[in-house]
Amino acid sequence: MLQASALGATLVVSPELATSGYGFRDLIGTGWIARDQPALFTWAGDLARRVSVFLLLGTPEASPDGTELFNSLILFASDGTRVGHHRKINTLRVGSESWSQPGDRPTVLAIAGVGRVGLFVCADMHSQRLVRETTSLGVDLLLSSAAWAPGEHGPNGEWEWASKTTGRPVLVCNRTGPDVLDFSGARSIAAVDGAIVQSHESSGSAIVLVDWDAQVGKLKNWRVAAAEEQ
Repeated sequence: MLQASALGATLVVSPELATSGYGFRDLIGTGWIARDQPALFTWAGDLARRVSVFLLLGTPEASPDGTELFNSLILFASDGTRVGHHRKINTLRVGSESWSQPGDRPTVLAIAGVGRVGLFVCADMHSQRLVRETTSLGVDLLLSSAAWAPGEHGPNGEWEWASKTTGRPVLVCNRTGPDVLDFSGARSIAAVDGAIVQSHESSGSAIVLVDWDAQVGKLKNWRVAAAEEQ
């Protein structure tokens, strides 16, 4: 995030479950989610405020009473406040996502300098109904975090369909590298008018910079910078 901010980013988007990794359940369990959430959200808010950017963070999230767990995108504003979230609706009921409860509503959040953004997590965009419901709330851009590896159950035209049907650009920030699945071939993309116009895949982390003209609702540029090792 510090590198992205230094390169001029005003909104930073992480992949799905960036704070934990996709297959964390079988390695470290889920007990830490509610326990560590206050410190995690304080850290994320402080980081957003420090570099004065909006942050969409993919993370496990616990309900206020700690009884429910969600696969979420949390939006932190540039002043560090938590301003909204989207909870993944099309969760897998077995395997690596079986710890999470599905969200129950589409999400559109207003982001200064960007506009009204419809939020999705990975397979949420597989649901044509959800894409339509989200767009009906009034959006300028559809944005998804993902851990969607290629292969038998990989993306198969969902992003292109969403961009064509809604008339809105689609941006997807996907995972990279090895996890319980190999995400080395997973693509982060920009889709416009039914076609993928830009994409990136790699075995390691990278920063994809996208210029967005909020005045006319157009993507203007796409470039990739290697993420420095910390």
